Amino acid sequence: MRFDHAFVIPAYQRSPYLRQCLQSLADQSRKSAIVVATSTPNLFITRAASDFGLEVVVNPRRAGIAEDWNFALRAAEARYVTLAHQDDIYHPHFAEVSLGVLQRLQAAVCFTSYEEIDAYRRPVSGSKISQVKHLIEAIALGATERPSALRMRAFLALGNPLACSSVTFDMQTLGDFAFSDEFSSNLDWEAWLRLVTAGVRFARVSYPMVGRRHDEHTATSRLIADGTRSIEDAAIFSRIWPAPLAKAIALVYRAGY
Repeated sequence: MRFDHAFVIPAYQRSPYLRQCLQSLADQSRKSAIVVATSTPNLFITRAASDFGLEVVVNPRRAGIAEDWNFALRAAEARYVTLAHQDDIYHPHFAEVSLGVLQRLQAAVCFTSYEEIDAYRRPVSGSKISQVKHLIEAIALGATERPSALRMRAFLALGNPLACSSVTFDMQTLGDFAFSDEFSSNLDWEAWLRLVTAGVRFARVSYPMVGRRHDEHTATSRLIADGTRSIEDAAIFSRIWPAPLAKAIALVYRAGY
């Protein structure tokens, strides 16, 4: 069966939550194609995919996160694509709601709100920076489904509250869109700013449809630990704000990790 929407998981090494993610995709109220893509093929990923009747698409190039995500976008033979992060879980109506809003508003990108969860799928308050991100979302976007470019720039100006795992792309409309390999941590933040600047229409679901994990297993945690995250945050802020203000905002932002 050919689907117009696909969840593609850019699987990496051995995530303890991969099967939970796959189960949440299999349980969707609106059925979609599910693709597992990886540049780190191993028996763990193969067995997890096999448990759900899925094959693994292998990227022969190991060239960083941007390459993995761009390969994943291309691996889906569908107009609409969601990059499902292996540590996260998706509410049962995620695809149904996201595609409904995306198509009704004729947008090219749809994102949803999210909640932080622990290893046992229980909601948690999250880090200080996560709490601030939710506050920014509430102030900048309110309950709107179709945020203007001005609101999107305000939403993205003080950090990146837009979770990549919540995003569904209309690849037909976006054409040759790709994530930039200039960044390892902030490649999604850079992409949102680039799309907003280009006049791409965003749609939004204001309530949580994704459960996100932030712990020692995630790539984000590793990038924070090795200092990559703070360097890239400073680079993005410098594109948005004058240099002295960008430096001050970056320092405050880093304090919330």
